[in-house]
Amino acid sequence: MRDQSRRSFFGLCGAAGAAVLLASCSADRHPDGGAPGPVTITHLFGETTIPEPPSRVVSAGYTGQDDLLALGVVPIAVTNWFGDQPLAVWPWAQRQLGDAKPVVLNLDNGIEVAQIAELKPDLIIATNAGVDAETYQKLSAIAPTVPQSGGDAFFEPWKVQAAAIGKAVHRGPQMQSLIDGVDRSFADVAAAHPGFTGKRVLLLAGRLDQDAVSAATGWRTAFLTQMGLTVAEAPAVIERDRIGSVLGDADVLIWTTESDDERTALLADPDIGGFESRSVFTSKEQAGAIAFASPLSYPFVAGQLPELIAKITG
Repeated sequence: MRDQSRRSFFGLCGAAGAAVLLASCSADRHPDGGAPGPVTITHLFGETTIPEPPSRVVSAGYTGQDDLLALGVVPIAVTNWFGDQPLAVWPWAQRQLGDAKPVVLNLDNGIEVAQIAELKPDLIIATNAGVDAETYQKLSAIAPTVPQSGGDAFFEPWKVQAAAIGKAVHRGPQMQSLIDGVDRSFADVAAAHPGFTGKRVLLLAGRLDQDAVSAATGWRTAFLTQMGLTVAEAPAVIERDRIGSVLGDADVLIWTTESDDERTALLADPDIGGFESRSVFTSKEQAGAIAFASPLSYPFVAGQLPELIAKITG
């Protein structure tokens, strides 16, 4: 994961996630029954109308491929984020990808507008892509484009992104069913693990960032609450002189490590090593699933993370 992307994911949640979700839900002027006809979606830069179900979809942002694949829409291009996964698709979405070989884009130097144009898409999904007004205009000249719904250029609430993408590909009801299924999976975890109740948890980056610990905030921790845990109070950036006191207020510390080396480095830190008994260190795949926060990755989280937490909570 590029460092800037890691900081963005673990940074402060953007303004009024609930308000954005409401706006996104009210923006689709197409009835949820899925009848033929255009859909219009309101977003940060105005409105986008998709006249009919698309067949050549480009996923220009970090995580949109998961939402598309969850709906059975195989994109002709995806965007790499981190993890060095084949075709930028992680294990939880490989089955849905099948034998397809999408073009792999990247955002290292911004959105690759010229390359996207060569692909001749009929829909560009540009959520979680850091789109600005100028880039939106360029993309819209190629094909109908769905950028971020509100002020979060990256990592707007996952349900907002999923709902917008579902509606854009004319599969809104199907996406809502998937979202509901994720909610049920986390509720099932809570029911199966009554010991989670009242336990305070922090979701933390798997390595230090400029000698500080990054903590997930806002919607990024909602799945932990759904599993019955209580998210402990913490700033998005825990400075060195506060690491011990902030971590000490939590019963469970979930470090989204991607390797044994990251785990070793954390435990070697004098302000962190003493909390090993209350720490969960994720695998690379588990860290990726938490970061992707999608209808495909969250069931993977619900299937694997609770067992690790239960070793601490009893």
